[in-house]
Amino acid sequence: MSILLADDDVDLASFLSKSLESEGYEVHIAPDESVVLAELQRQNYKLIILDLNFGKTDGLRLLEKLRGEGVTTPVIILSARPKVSDRIQSLHLGADDYVTKPFSFQELSARVNAVLRRKADPSLNILRVADLELEPVTRRAMRSGRELKLSSREFHLLHLLMRRAGTEVSRQELLQEVWGSQPGSDSNLVDVYVNYLRRKIEHFVVIRGEEKIDEENKLIHTIRGVGYRIGPEAAPAKGSGESVQPVSESVRRPAPISGLSRPEQISSHQTALRALVSSVAHDLAQPLTGVRCFLEVAAMRKGNVSSAPSDLKGVEQQADRAIVLTKTITALVREIAAPSGHWVSLHGLLEQIFEDFAVLFQSGLLTLERRWDALIQVTSSPVLQQLLSLLIGKLAGKNPKPITLTVTAGMKGGRCDLEMRWAASEQGSVQDAETTFFNDFVYIQEMVSSIGGEISLEGETGILLKLPATLQTSPLSYQHSLTDQ
Repeated sequence: MSILLADDDVDLASFLSKSLESEGYEVHIAPDESVVLAELQRQNYKLIILDLNFGKTDGLRLLEKLRGEGVTTPVIILSARPKVSDRIQSLHLGADDYVTKPFSFQELSARVNAVLRRKADPSLNILRVADLELEPVTRRAMRSGRELKLSSREFHLLHLLMRRAGTEVSRQELLQEVWGSQPGSDSNLVDVYVNYLRRKIEHFVVIRGEEKIDEENKLIHTIRGVGYRIGPEAAPAKGSGESVQPVSESVRRPAPISGLSRPEQISSHQTALRALVSSVAHDLAQPLTGVRCFLEVAAMRKGNVSSAPSDLKGVEQQADRAIVLTKTITALVREIAAPSGHWVSLHGLLEQIFEDFAVLFQSGLLTLERRWDALIQVTSSPVLQQLLSLLIGKLAGKNPKPITLTVTAGMKGGRCDLEMRWAASEQGSVQDAETTFFNDFVYIQEMVSSIGGEISLEGETGILLKLPATLQTSPLSYQHSLTDQ
């Protein structure tokens, strides 16, 4: 059984790959969208495991693209997005299952087995229409996470409607299939039981004191003179000569990438800060998943999870990344005392921030090169401290391998140009600036703007901050050019 694992986190993908291979699967890792597309052309995979946090690629858009191109391979989504709406949107776009991080490896393995079994035996497939699910084998029905109690007759009626979702099913066919009535029979049984189903399935709203079906989310539609249909009307096949009905935007398109598509919605620094805390929390789920799965598999195999020192080093680095991202969240949400003056020493500020991230230097995840003028003073706004902590935390938290960070600062035209550049400390590549800050850049710009600064990406692995600044009154001016190991 061949599995394509689409995940750009090298350590987590490597561990999941080895663990799944020990379960008897053949796994190929795809670190970016181009490799995913190339591999699907090269080999007929039985399953795709797709991480939504997939570099510059929005996983939902990639899923929609694959389904639009006719790729029918089952897809299991891995995501740190816990909202029911994210799960529903993924299922709308063609996902077969959705696993929230941090997850148990045993759970992932069980879901892989279940999806592959359903693919091999169509009778096991879960039927879905919008947020309504029906499991034929267990006779379990759910809508929006709420389980529905159906009678045997209601189940058979719903099963038939969902198998024919998007198309009209006549009353006569429903009578014959569900009740065994002969063609031509005249009975209102269908209408009675459809009303029973509606009371259990549909969402209701109160209008002028009267409870009515929520028309916007209505699933069961009456086709006058014919029968019933569940779900929106199916679009005709391409080439049929009929116009294709537009599908609801909420179903067809994933939500805009956070902060990029609608910058006008950003109203304040607090809005940006909440979004960035959420983003870092999302990043945190990645290393936590790796650590949890490693410990779980180690326990299953009585500690003999791997004999390779590199694997043990990898999980140690995952744990350190989790610590760093946790510290980043703390730096973003903790209260900072009001500044006593307008300016603060840049040297002192940077030293304080790097002290917060001491675990990075101790573990070897970060090597720092200091190249800044020690007399520079920058705005004392607490926002700058939050911003610098965020940038460093994101860089260390999203780069799975050790990096060397060079921080350069100098005065230029009454402002401080603060540049951060990073490179791999060992052999290998690093995550580029656009990928690292892709989902957050508009929110970061909002923070920078709030303190009168500017920010830009500099090449593939650099970021430049232009900050309000002044020079400390002193006859001496010197630069630090030290390297901390």
